[in-house]
Amino acid sequence: MGTEQGSDFRFARWPAVRRCALAIYFVVLIVWSAHYGIPVQRELVIAWTCGALACVSLGRPPGQILQLVLDWLPILAVFFVYDLTRGAADSLGIGVHVHPMIDFDRTVFFGEVPTEWLQAHLYDPDVLSGWNVFFTLTYTSYFIIPFAVGGFLWARDRLQFLRFAKRLVTLALAGLATYIAFPAAPPWMAAQTGLLHGIQRTTSKGWEVIGGGTASLFSEGQDRVNLVAAVPSLHSAFTMLVALFLWNRVRRTWLRPLLLLYPLAMGLTLMSTGEHYFFDVLLGWIYAGLAMAGWGWWEPRRGGGASAVGAAKRRSGAATADLDSVAHV
Repeated sequence: MGTEQGSDFRFARWPAVRRCALAIYFVVLIVWSAHYGIPVQRELVIAWTCGALACVSLGRPPGQILQLVLDWLPILAVFFVYDLTRGAADSLGIGVHVHPMIDFDRTVFFGEVPTEWLQAHLYDPDVLSGWNVFFTLTYTSYFIIPFAVGGFLWARDRLQFLRFAKRLVTLALAGLATYIAFPAAPPWMAAQTGLLHGIQRTTSKGWEVIGGGTASLFSEGQDRVNLVAAVPSLHSAFTMLVALFLWNRVRRTWLRPLLLLYPLAMGLTLMSTGEHYFFDVLLGWIYAGLAMAGWGWWEPRRGGGASAVGAAKRRSGAATADLDSVAHV
């Protein structure tokens, strides 16, 4: 009896240990970010996310930690390869497209290009405003939010995490294929050739107000990427994917429309900072919808149907059982 009580005592303390570990972990993350800048590299974001999930998994079977590594390693590998190949996609000899996006935007908006209009009304090169901070933070969230949502899903229900991860990877690969087949100049680059007027790349202007080490990390990242990987906008695609995937998972239905504010804010940001046309943003939303619809059609039809889903849920056992603990942690 004494041994059982001791075992129960130790087990009863694990939730408190996990909460303390997670709190300390986030303090370390805040201190690290204050010194080195908010992590905007995918590898770092995934590493920090997995570290938080390891804290949540303290005291649970070792197999759960192994499962954490096995679930996230393929995602890390896919996005590592994506970043490498995306950066080389403009060296394949395919001409860079400039006019189709401009023509589309002018047709839809009665002769206006939204980026020109938005910069004329919201950007003053001599004065930094709250708009600059809002646009910079919204743009930067793209590097963090999808993986943070993935981490939250993994802790609550591994099956849902796997479904989200498949859609995320599908979007990345679809975007990469389009970048290779259809390299396209963003608005700020078109302005440099005289096709548009008064447009600058202002994505990082908010860091001049916020300060910190993130500004240099952000600039280094923008300098390394393929500058003509603009169609579709994966910023708009990933944010729309987050909204669509979480739509049916929000219990209070009146809150669901609020999810759409995120991709809408991202679309406004991308056009206002000279990064993308409305054409790019709209195509990103379409890609996200197709990824959701495609996997939504395929998953119920793949071998085993309901029995396969049940087996997957049993395999995710410990992670699924973490629902309450994560809510309290």
